[in-house]
Amino acid sequence: MIALQLYIEGQEVELHDNESVVLKQSIQDVKSLDKVFTDFTRTFNVPASTVNNKLFKHFYNFNIKGFDARHKQDATLTINYKPFKTGKIKLEGVQMQDNRPVNYRITFYGSLVSLKDIFGTDKISSLNPLSLSIDYSAINISNLLQNGQDYSVNGENILDAFIVPLITHTDRLYYNSSEDVAGTFNLSPTSTSKGVVYNQLKPAVKVYAIIRAIEFKYGIKFSNDFFSLDNDAIKDLYLWLHKKKGGIFDEEARNTIQVNNWTNIIRTNGGLDTGSFTNDSFKNTSIPFDANRYLSLEVATTDSDAEYEVVIYYDDEIIHSSEHTGQDYILRWSDGFKLQTPNRNQESTSISSDKVSVKLLSSSSSTFTVKMSVKDSYADGNYRMIEAFAENVNTSTPKVIATNEMPDITVMNFLMGLFKMFNLTAYFEEGVIKVLPLDDFYSSSTSTYDITEYLDKSDSEVNSALPFSSINFSYNEAKSFFAANHKQQFNQEWGSLKYTNLGSAQGSTYDVKLPFENQKFERIKDSGSNLFTTVQWGYSVDIKQDPYIGKPLLFYAMREDDSVGVLNPISFLDGVGGNQSTLNAYYIPSNSADPLTDSKTLNFGSEKNEYLRTNADKSLFDTYYKNYIVDTFSENRRISKFKAYLPLKVISNLKLQDRIIVFNNLYKINTISTNFENGLSSLELINEVSEFTVSAVANQKDEARTIDNSTVTADTTEVRADNGLQRI
Repeated sequence: MIALQLYIEGQEVELHDNESVVLKQSIQDVKSLDKVFTDFTRTFNVPASTVNNKLFKHFYNFNIKGFDARHKQDATLTINYKPFKTGKIKLEGVQMQDNRPVNYRITFYGSLVSLKDIFGTDKISSLNPLSLSIDYSAINISNLLQNGQDYSVNGENILDAFIVPLITHTDRLYYNSSEDVAGTFNLSPTSTSKGVVYNQLKPAVKVYAIIRAIEFKYGIKFSNDFFSLDNDAIKDLYLWLHKKKGGIFDEEARNTIQVNNWTNIIRTNGGLDTGSFTNDSFKNTSIPFDANRYLSLEVATTDSDAEYEVVIYYDDEIIHSSEHTGQDYILRWSDGFKLQTPNRNQESTSISSDKVSVKLLSSSSSTFTVKMSVKDSYADGNYRMIEAFAENVNTSTPKVIATNEMPDITVMNFLMGLFKMFNLTAYFEEGVIKVLPLDDFYSSSTSTYDITEYLDKSDSEVNSALPFSSINFSYNEAKSFFAANHKQQFNQEWGSLKYTNLGSAQGSTYDVKLPFENQKFERIKDSGSNLFTTVQWGYSVDIKQDPYIGKPLLFYAMREDDSVGVLNPISFLDGVGGNQSTLNAYYIPSNSADPLTDSKTLNFGSEKNEYLRTNADKSLFDTYYKNYIVDTFSENRRISKFKAYLPLKVISNLKLQDRIIVFNNLYKINTISTNFENGLSSLELINEVSEFTVSAVANQKDEARTIDNSTVTADTTEVRADNGLQRI
């Protein structure tokens, strides 16, 4: 007999004896090719018994302080008291009859679904582990353009985590070794003031560093199967820090300074019971139930005429912004600026992740002193206070804080974009989020289960695998100058692909669209010698050559230096009409992981390697989608539906990457739904059309049974759709 047990925060929940509890497991569904599924989720009822009323703290009675249904709770499922699945449980509501509780309605979510709860609507700009602050000066931009900067995330030193690629936001660069005209954007070095001006360039951050920052902030861990510096697809992949069109700073060139180095901390009446100053903020933790927390802020400056703006953030949300001149009180106690009000029904209000930070914006070359004070005022008239000073805050040199320049995209959408790009699949395994390309996921197991003898042979189906005849793979933006020009010239979108099954004229078109931009880059030709240089660059303007924002841009970066042989140095300026210097190394952007070889690309279809000007065929489709899609479009591909009474040994050990054998036919698993009331499993299986060899050891059956042959193979050959791949 198979019995299911449910535990919430370690406490067992009483289940209905006749409750139909069905868990559906699915990693990748062929009808939703661009989606990553949790392995199970299910809503069901549990009785309003004495045990469950105590567990859910009589949730139906809102006068009782009790179970918080706004948040999911840790939960575990066991089968016959052996571990089966871990995840989260959410209380949806209570069914009432005659004003008495009858059932609690709860939903069990697989572990992966909880990532949406962890990330919420957070944007990648909230990844504080990446809050590198650099002086936005010609010397620093020059250094980052030539050498990059290492950066540590959670104790891991990441080489060249930040670089400056040769991508301009406004000026159009060119190379002419025969021309020497001042004030031009000619990259050919001479003593004349010309070339690329430092403020035309913006930094970029390594995607690997973003992944590690996500892990650190949210307390999760991705496996190193794909997100690894040993993986060419990730190693040199960067995100351009471009959140506004044109330059980083506005026309008034106001420098933005993150106020940090809070020192000289003074505590009044013993200081706050909770809450403390860190390097760059005040960390706001739980406050007593009988107090209100207030904030005051004062700024002093050495220049009485200095004009500045003060912006106060509560986490990533602006809670105050005001313009000032000279010394001023930004917030007085009399303003009554309440930072936090406690929950009167609890001993304290937990807000441990919140923080208060301050930024100054000024075009004046001034030195500031900032004083922040936080006070807890109690109902009896007493108070406790803590205050700190940040001194010698200098705005003479603009500072760039990496997180402030992150493109506008949520953490969840950023990750989902990567998952779509590389056709990744994720699942939890021993507390780690295992991330693999789909092909690697299926090849990670050679185990099979012959379930023929357990079938309910009275009911089965065989259906077509796909309800559509073509798939469009594209980026969200292809509007930058070179990409837009490519579309005008060739009437096809740069980097996209339309895969069509010419054997089927029926069905709709399915879209796989990334939330990123895909720029086309240009390897510059020396118009003086008519030879190609070693310089490749990006031009982040629209078809009219006006600055534009676009979508988040991912690209590969390669450092050009003397190791390439003949190197074309470039001319670099510290300002318009300023001093010129010659750079013998620089980072170029590319759609190829290694632009000097036939390497993996960021294009969905076969395009030109912009650097070598040869075909780049190792596309995203060819590398990560082709095997699965071609098999899916095969005329022999079917989805078969079976029902079976699987034994506990199979249910407990079966993994979604394993194979199923039914009547000597081999299948991949699409979905499995198991009803724990009657022990009946409904299986949606996809027949293998590629060769897959099964060892005798891997073929799982009851212990009393043996396999007579040493090897079982699928009696099919590989079938592929003719001329199914088309470039547009």
